[in-house]
Amino acid sequence: MLSLPAYRLSAAGMYDTGSGSGSQSYVHIPVSRSGNRPARQYGHDSLLLYTIPEVKIERSMITFFSEEKKISTPDPVLKDVFSTANLGELISLFTHAGINTSGATGSSSSVFYRGTNSHQTTVRWNGFALNSLTLGTMDLSTIPSAGMQAVSVVHGASGTVAGSGNAGGSILLENSADWDNKINFSLQSELGTFDNQYFSVTGKTGNPTVQYHIFMFSHQAENNFRYTDSHKSGNPVETISNNALDSRGIIQNLFIRLPGGNRLEAGMWYQTREKELPALMGSYLSSQAMQLDSTLRIYAKWTRSGTRSTLSVNTALFDEHMRYSNDNLAGPGNGTHESLINSGTKTTDINYRYWLTDNLSLDGGMFLSSLDAKLASYGGKIRENRAAAVAALKLALPGLTATSSIRKEFHENTRVPLLFSFGARKELIGGLDLLFSYSGQYRVPTFNDKYWQPGGNPDLLPESGYTVDLGLARRVKGNRFRLKMEVNTYMTSLKNMIQWLPSGNGTWWKPSNTREVSVRGIESSVSLRASSGKYDYSMGAAYNYASSVVRRYGERQTAGNQLLYVPGHTGSAYANVYNKRASAGLTGTFTGKRFTSEDNNPLLSMPSFFIVNAHAGYNLRLRDLGGRLQLRVMNLLDAQYQVVRAYPMPGRSFHLGLTIEFNHY
Repeated sequence: MLSLPAYRLSAAGMYDTGSGSGSQSYVHIPVSRSGNRPARQYGHDSLLLYTIPEVKIERSMITFFSEEKKISTPDPVLKDVFSTANLGELISLFTHAGINTSGATGSSSSVFYRGTNSHQTTVRWNGFALNSLTLGTMDLSTIPSAGMQAVSVVHGASGTVAGSGNAGGSILLENSADWDNKINFSLQSELGTFDNQYFSVTGKTGNPTVQYHIFMFSHQAENNFRYTDSHKSGNPVETISNNALDSRGIIQNLFIRLPGGNRLEAGMWYQTREKELPALMGSYLSSQAMQLDSTLRIYAKWTRSGTRSTLSVNTALFDEHMRYSNDNLAGPGNGTHESLINSGTKTTDINYRYWLTDNLSLDGGMFLSSLDAKLASYGGKIRENRAAAVAALKLALPGLTATSSIRKEFHENTRVPLLFSFGARKELIGGLDLLFSYSGQYRVPTFNDKYWQPGGNPDLLPESGYTVDLGLARRVKGNRFRLKMEVNTYMTSLKNMIQWLPSGNGTWWKPSNTREVSVRGIESSVSLRASSGKYDYSMGAAYNYASSVVRRYGERQTAGNQLLYVPGHTGSAYANVYNKRASAGLTGTFTGKRFTSEDNNPLLSMPSFFIVNAHAGYNLRLRDLGGRLQLRVMNLLDAQYQVVRAYPMPGRSFHLGLTIEFNHY
């Protein structure tokens, strides 16, 4: 079997990774057709190709047009060790992301990339955006990392191909078929401190024509940890209450190959989560608040590939419900105070890619969506229809890749600017690559911004701007090691940023386009995989510095200040050693000081913190049956810290897990 760097080919000559965007596509790779003469080399990861049947490599539109951008993926050891973690916990281990969370396992968490806020990063599942249409963000604590075959982050993804809200980045979650698989079945369980209980079942079966995957999980935790309440006189040590989690879900995927270059794919993800919401630090009244979420996500894709072209049609239906209740807010004899949010999304996209020459491809795409939400604060049901058209061009020459793209969106009652993006990746000398890109960016107002009563503003303009990236990347490969180093500088300028401010009479808050924000920063990363013969090693580190400065803020005196909760410094590091029998390692994450007031009052700032985790595991195997016993120690140094003001985080915790796996090829 012939292998390509960063890709894998099945015996049938088709590469499969699922889809990182709503549009699937195939990359045509020309090969020699006469004798065994090698074909030409292509790209910075070039390889001499010998006579084989025509090969097509499938990649999503976002990744296909992001070769000039930094793309991060988790170390395989980390992804396996932290398979019981949610997406927010995993992301923090291999990138410089700042993760804002309001407490222990299952508490709401959002991501801050490249000095932007949580509205500027989109999460996509097999191509379809998951961000809430009411809030504009995605709660990473609701996503089980074990349910995804691949996780990647495109830093500063272009708005022309990634859509609304990607100035920080785009997180891509993919489910893909292994066409060589016959039967793979695994059971995983984990018990941890604070009555943490996790259990999952994963099954994969099929043949070179049909593959079926199923993943089911259940996660419960009391989260009753002790903490020092620094917001009370005397700093008493207390046990947090009303903090339990009960989450369950199922993810299924079906992949079918048909004659004539056709392929079908479908998926379903259903999940429920019940999370108690604890009182703030300093409170003398026990909380009775609770949030219940349920989501149903269904998608289907059809792809037809020809000799020089690919056509794909993708559609999805998402249905989400949230119920918030709080007995503390109910008056005497009025029962429970409740708030209900029901929202739905229907999307369809069509993408056509044609190879004009062996080195030049042209993409055209159309995106249609229907969004609706119903809640009392909107005064009823709200529906919006949206459309977008995209055209993109890519040139791939030996040692040089260049892309350009354009996007136009059409929204009801909202005018979205025409966006342009272009970039290039040039191979220099000694395995060194130069990367440059200019990316148009925008973010449309959320439903809450426009329709919340009182205060919603249907006349809001979209946030808009651009990102410029310049970086260097180098890969060094030896007999026993592989080293990858990257450093990027970036600048993001955004205008018309939406901010909720007190209304004229001060009785309610109202959103307005009041701010212009400039973000300047530098990010760097290094990763190493090595072998000494008896042992293998993997290690890496990532760091980001970002100055996120408000340049203009209407009539308010906050110009020149850092954005709220956006840390100036973030970083992560990991080191693992392993062989066929055992593994061990450490991870560390750093989050710098954050301001929690618009005037950047240092007395109200959140101090920096550094968290260390440790893990060790032992493997057993008997023919097709394998097992793994694993211990994780989270917050090894028992740090006392807060990510969000007045919400304590748990101290040291221990997690003992057992995995049993059956493989038959």
